Amino acid sequence: MEPKCFRHKEETGKYYCAKYGRYLCEDCLACQDPTIYCKFRKMCMIWEIIRFGTPEMQEKAAAALKKEKEIGDGEKKEDIKKIPETAKVTFLPGNTVVEVKTGTTLMDAARDNDVYINARCGGKGVCGSCKVKLKSGDLKTKKTTLLNDEDIERGYVLACTSEITGDVKIEIPDENKARALKIVEEGSEIRKKLLGNRAIKPMLTVSSVEIPPPTLDDPSSDLERTRKALKSDGIDVDEQSISLEALSELSADLRSYNWKVSISILDRGYTKEIIRTTPYDRDRKVYGLAVDMGTTSVVGYLVDLSSAEVIGVASSQNRQVVCGEDVISRIICAKGDEGLERLHNYAMKTINDIIEELVTVTKINRRDILTFVLAGNTVMTQSVLKLDPASIRTEPYVPVGVRFPVWQAKDIGLNIHPLAGMYIVPGNAAYVGGDITAGIIASGLNHKDDITLFIDVGTNGEMVLGNKNWMMTASCSAGPAFEGGGIRHGMRALPGAIDDVQIDPATFEPEYIVIDNIPPVGICGSGMIALIGSLFMAGVIDSSSKLNDNLKTDRIRETEHGREYVVAWEKDTGLEEDIYISESEIAILMQSKAAVYGGIMTLLNKAEIPLESINQFLIAGGFGKHIDFEMAIVMGLLPDIDIKKYSYLGNSSIAGAYLALVSQEIREEMVEVSKQMTYIDFSSSNMFYEEYRKAMFLPHTDHRSFPSVFKRIEDFRSGNSAR
Repeated sequence: MEPKCFRHKEETGKYYCAKYGRYLCEDCLACQDPTIYCKFRKMCMIWEIIRFGTPEMQEKAAAALKKEKEIGDGEKKEDIKKIPETAKVTFLPGNTVVEVKTGTTLMDAARDNDVYINARCGGKGVCGSCKVKLKSGDLKTKKTTLLNDEDIERGYVLACTSEITGDVKIEIPDENKARALKIVEEGSEIRKKLLGNRAIKPMLTVSSVEIPPPTLDDPSSDLERTRKALKSDGIDVDEQSISLEALSELSADLRSYNWKVSISILDRGYTKEIIRTTPYDRDRKVYGLAVDMGTTSVVGYLVDLSSAEVIGVASSQNRQVVCGEDVISRIICAKGDEGLERLHNYAMKTINDIIEELVTVTKINRRDILTFVLAGNTVMTQSVLKLDPASIRTEPYVPVGVRFPVWQAKDIGLNIHPLAGMYIVPGNAAYVGGDITAGIIASGLNHKDDITLFIDVGTNGEMVLGNKNWMMTASCSAGPAFEGGGIRHGMRALPGAIDDVQIDPATFEPEYIVIDNIPPVGICGSGMIALIGSLFMAGVIDSSSKLNDNLKTDRIRETEHGREYVVAWEKDTGLEEDIYISESEIAILMQSKAAVYGGIMTLLNKAEIPLESINQFLIAGGFGKHIDFEMAIVMGLLPDIDIKKYSYLGNSSIAGAYLALVSQEIREEMVEVSKQMTYIDFSSSNMFYEEYRKAMFLPHTDHRSFPSVFKRIEDFRSGNSAR
């Protein structure tokens, strides 16, 4: 379709003004800014015509320019203003007002001013997740197929492809806001559940001592007097160190506190280091922070180090999501010194926000947080440490490191005591990090006799096969689909997420359950598994995951973007639109499930272990909390085995990080586990790609691998079962 003139809608817009993004007809053939500098001048067809065109074209341009200057000719003249150098952007809700240079995209304005907008593709304009609503003002936007006609009519734009040309107000929809996940277990219950009978031995020891003040008869130094007092209190001082900063404070504090002090000593493995001096108080509380740095979500536990009780829990979406939802996008984002600095800053902002929330709620002093443990995949860990992850992406896929010494909070900018000890849970390989080591420890796999398969399904599908004697591990790129990535109405398991769906095989109508029983605003991973499984069982989609358009139901519809199945009509949702899933989105989910199932079978084949030899399947990660294992089998995500062999662990990474925070025994085990695992690389494995290809059907190309599924479907369609 030919473009129309922006002023004369009936006329063809033959000429394009690159600066304002407008098409002009011959009657409007005049440069919009003939007397001022225009950075688009070199590509401006109109300017070239005015300067070098044929006499006829120049005459038309001159006439158009004259007409532009005339007032009162009966035609309303559009007021074309010079674009200011800066503009104010108001982000709603919250009424956050920022000032930016014009020409800046909305996404960059948000990123640079600490306003969260979802951006699964990292701002490349290919995912549509950064959809926001223009409430007032003007933007220069690019055409995109990621917004339909209804979106455009309602004022929606993509933040990453919309340039600011003047003052604007922008509303960020609920589904695009960062949300905190709240964990409701009591701190004492977490301790009892995870720590058991293990001895509490954090990296920090506090010794309260009375030190004889110096005299002319005993003029030994402050440091020597302190060490002597510590030795009398049973502290090993033979390999003890102290930083210049701590020594300076020690000298002043000894005199301020009248030589009665409590001294905090950090075990850094190779040395015991004095890090803080406070007034004498045997009951003074000190704290530690355990953090699970996930690709999508970050969780923190604030822990009383004397009792090992969790006194506060906070979580947040990882701010690095603005660089993309998978680790490869993060690696690309970290390119160059500025990129790495930006990725690191997003990570630290996320963690420091969690710290701020915890100290605010618990009313503790942040300088009383004296130890920190981080569990995360290798890319997340390196981004926190500001180590370039580029080599992880290219063969032979080598990280900077997987086992690190105990560093200190000041090294990375943690907003706790600057000399607090920082323990990084050791990983194993480029794509198997400390989060998996932490998960193995939390699950107890390293103490089991039975052959066990541990799976952490998230953006990456990491898995460990083995028992206390041997372990094989691998990772496959499952993609962010089950966490909402690439799915228009996909979301995490938050209030308003549909987390279970059943389809009536006679009417093809859905029944769904929503977290917190409120109007739905999206579908979480467990809901998508239930939806795909139910659609297949009801015959709404076939084994190739295509929608059956011969069914008599208005739930299936054809749109400009392909066929869709409507899960919830607009009137029943908390949105301004229907909640649906399209054929193309189902295909994305199929790719994710094929990667996970293909990874499981490849790992079993590599180990030469038959499926029936697995005694236990452990599913970890926030994704699996509400998962229906039967529907996961129907979909072909998990093998068709006895359902009793499956169990859900929860967030095993934060559980392991907590254990490392309070137990030396656990920290030692983690090092051994990280060394014990044998990594299997799937990137160049023909076996994996063959298994992946076979798993691209529902439930699988080989129906013999899923004998119970077809019996279940037969019973379901005949009305002999609930599903």
